[in-house]
Amino acid sequence: MNIKTCEIKDLDNLVPAFDSYRQRYKQPSEPQKIEQFLRQMLEQETSVIFISYEGDELTGFAQLYPSYSSIGLAPIWTLNDFYVFGGTGRKQTAEALLSAAKDLCEETNAIRIEVTTRKENHRLHKIYREFGFEKDFKYDYYFLRIDEQDIASKMLK
Repeated sequence: MNIKTCEIKDLDNLVPAFDSYRQRYKQPSEPQKIEQFLRQMLEQETSVIFISYEGDELTGFAQLYPSYSSIGLAPIWTLNDFYVFGGTGRKQTAEALLSAAKDLCEETNAIRIEVTTRKENHRLHKIYREFGFEKDFKYDYYFLRIDEQDIASKMLK
């Protein structure tokens, strides 16, 4: 297994996987929009995407966005997209992608990784717990819908 930071040249492999990932969340297939979105993220360096390969086969990805803690006076990273879909060792792939995310945090002096996942996604909850993520029982998560018609916005709540 090989984990690397995604580059523009990797988009041909990543776009179909990202499309599949979005379709799992009831989003329409939109490869052209996905390619444009991911290209913009990479060109503007507004996210970091780690991809995993087993041989020549793409087996998963993790996309993180930078943020900051005013209280902690330090960066934090939000793990927004995490998808493992192939290879012989899915658990090892997941752990390797999460390790790459953790290494990014250490390299950027970030104080934590934050992630939100659906309550019924028990398999992912288990992966996060086993890796060392802690569940927050102190704070509630709120959101403000800006586009009431957006399909992704409708999946919240």
